[in-house]
Amino acid sequence: MRYFTYLAEASFKTSEKGERLFYRSGPWSRPYIVPDLATEQRLYRKQVWILRILLGGLIIGQPFLFAIHPEVTHEPIWFFSYLLIILFIFWIIGKFVFASDLRSLHRMDVRLPFQSFYAQNAERHSKSGLVFGLLGSLLFVALGIFFLFTGTNRMIGIVTIGFFGICAVAWGYALFVKIMRKKSPTISDEIHRT
Repeated sequence: MRYFTYLAEASFKTSEKGERLFYRSGPWSRPYIVPDLATEQRLYRKQVWILRILLGGLIIGQPFLFAIHPEVTHEPIWFFSYLLIILFIFWIIGKFVFASDLRSLHRMDVRLPFQSFYAQNAERHSKSGLVFGLLGSLLFVALGIFFLFTGTNRMIGIVTIGFFGICAVAWGYALFVKIMRKKSPTISDEIHRT
């Protein structure tokens, strides 16, 4: 499914020196320097399969969990416990799957500047695609506000506002960078995996 490969591709960036970088923990972390094409392809395949199995399983299984155990969505302690367990599972499985590869890789001394990180995200989208991502995130924020103020489900409302609020800032910043940034030659991600 293209959705999972799209997410996996977002884990790879290019430094200002032309080095290929692999992110395990988002733009606030120091990425790993990928030394060659074979290593990047191996990391990419693993990332795709982790997302397919874990995120795909979460997407399919979550509605059943909520139907069987409605307290997960109605009681704050259960809801936050559920989120922490999911985050821990993703972290521990990712650590195990990538351990042998990352052990031999060096990390950048400093993280990639946010502008560079999001400029590369922006290059993958048209302006209309970035606007759509921003509006979609804002729509979910509005839904979270609705949950919060109607008392439908306050915990889900708070988490929805927080998560999609961060997404809206990221999409908005990528759009801003795309509009302000002058066109410059870039390294296409596609050539690294063909």
